[in-house]
Formats: sequence, C-alpha cells, structure tokens
Amino acid sequence: MSYVVARMQKLKADNLVGLGNHDQRKTENHSNQDIDVSKSHLNYDLVAGRTQNFKTDIQKYIDENKASQRATRKDAVLANEWVITSDKNFFEKLSDDETKRYFETVKEYFANNFGDENIRYAIVHLDEHTPHMHMGIVPFDDERKLSAKRVFNRAALQKIQDDLPQYLNRKGFEIERGEKNPERKNLSVPEYKAMREELKKIETEKQETQAKLADTKKQLDEIKPRDTKKIASKPTLMNKNKVTVDKSDLADLEQRAVTSD
Repeated sequence: MSYVVARMQKLKADNLVGLGNHDQRKTENHSNQDIDVSKSHLNYDLVAGRTQNFKTDIQKYIDENKASQRATRKDAVLANEWVITSDKNFFEKLSDDETKRYFETVKEYFANNFGDENIRYAIVHLDEHTPHMHMGIVPFDDERKLSAKRVFNRAALQKIQDDLPQYLNRKGFEIERGEKNPERKNLSVPEYKAMREELKKIETEKQETQAKLADTKKQLDEIKPRDTKKIASKPTLMNKNKVTVDKSDLADLEQRAVTSD
C-alpha cells in the first residue's frame, strides 16, 4: 500500500517571493529539471483568487485579520507550507478527477482543523514527475494571534501524521501512514526534494554500473578459455631473466589482461 507524504516548511517574508514564483510558475526557467513547462497549464489552485502575490497578499491577509494592532515582527513565520503527495504508483491508479479529489480531501482536512480562510493557496502541480500540492497556511491560533510555534507544535504535527491517512481512508483512498520512528529527522521541504534528487542520481549511477558490468560479462563470456598447454618460451642470449614467446601467445595474454582489469 502507498503512504501519505506530508512535509512542512516555515516561510518568512524573505522566502515568499521566490517560492511564489516557483509555486505559481511565474518563470519558464526552473532549476528543478523535473518540471515539464509544456504541462504547466494543467496545474491548478484549489483556493484560486486568494493569493496572486505571495508576499504582499499574505501580509495583507495577516494585517487585516490579526487581533493585535502591533506590527508583525520581521522574522515572524507568515505561513507554513505543506507539500502533500504520495508515490507515483498511487497516482497511476487514480483518474484525473480522483487525483483532484485526493488533494481536495487533504485541503478539507486542514481547513477543518486550521481554518479554511487561513489556507491562502493550495496549488497542485501536475507538471512534475509525481503530482503534489503546495498548500500555504497562515498560522493564526484561536485568538487570531500569529504563532507557528503554537499552531504547528510537535503534538499538532504528530496528530496530522496520524489523522490525515485515516481521514483519507474514510473518504475512499487506500493509503496509510508512514512508519513511526522517533529517531527519524523530519525533513524540511527543500531537504526532502534534495534527498529525492540524490536518490534519483544514485539510481541512475546504479543503472549505468549495471550496464557496464553486463557489458564486461559479455566480453568475458566471449573469450575462450586457454588450453592447459604451457606457453612455449626460451631465454634470450643477452639476458637470462628475459624470455621470448610467440607473438600470438603474447597478444592473447595482453587481451586477457585488459579484459580482466
């Protein structure tokens, strides 16, 4: 069975511009080689219209809805972005409509628990290797105070990992929670993507090595075993430590040495 992948990163004001350009595909030149720009028109936002510019619109929403009239700290976490996905095999079994319903169901779970209006974007990317959703949530607590530490504390994160798969199960999706491991480090979204890229690189290198091994094995199989006859040789007149051998024997030995290396 497939697993739910839910990873979160904290976004401050300085992070929002670049991330907005990436999530909303505002440029055609991307460092992520997985992006197929010819499919970018298939992407969609489940809360379209709420956020056109990540930095200005999210800051405006906070200013208009926060309880305090004090200015937001410059180093405050303005949004927590969740990346939601599963493995490629999971999505290959779903139709386009069911894929959309999967992400709508995830968004519904977060809306029920953290406030629908606090979800400022929920962008589904279908132009990469595996469908996934970037969902930005402004961390307002029950008193309309901005606090990522309180809203997404350790207990809340643990509850999401436990409850989200069960919620999806009840909605008809065959998916489960990843293995619990208290020693495992929770990766940030950039770390998760970097790890995925590294795994792809390792897999490519593995395939290349396997191809080389197969080619070498083929070469070895093509070489006929030498007979047990001893190579004829005789010492030279000028140096007793050197011998002369037949050219064909020398060429055969050289070829075997190269293949062996």
